[in-house]
Amino acid sequence: MHSEGGGKLNRVKKMWREGQCAFGAIATIPSVQTVQVMARAGLDWILIDMEHAPIDFAAAHAMIAATSGTPLVPFVRVSAATPWHAKLPLDLGALGSHQRPARRLRHPRRT
Repeated sequence: MHSEGGGKLNRVKKMWREGQCAFGAIATIPSVQTVQVMARAGLDWILIDMEHAPIDFAAAHAMIAATSGTPLVPFVRVSAATPWHAKLPLDLGALGSHQRPARRLRHPRRT
């Protein structure tokens, strides 16, 4: 699916706007073949987990590219909450990125 401008359409966002469920999976194995199997299994989205899995940017790029020509929408969970980490997967073709919010450490009160 492509938009009128020629870019890939994020059909998951369209499904959510229409109140539909979107089914997907989290990929923790740096494998193009796994992504291809998921694409053919009829999933709507895949989250490539770079935070909890041994997936670097090169592997993520290959996994994102493996969704080309399929309806599978690639998202990426990045390992750090910096703009650079969030933007690079989008430049590589992901249609969304997720980063955990920066946590503020709290020290226990001393009494």
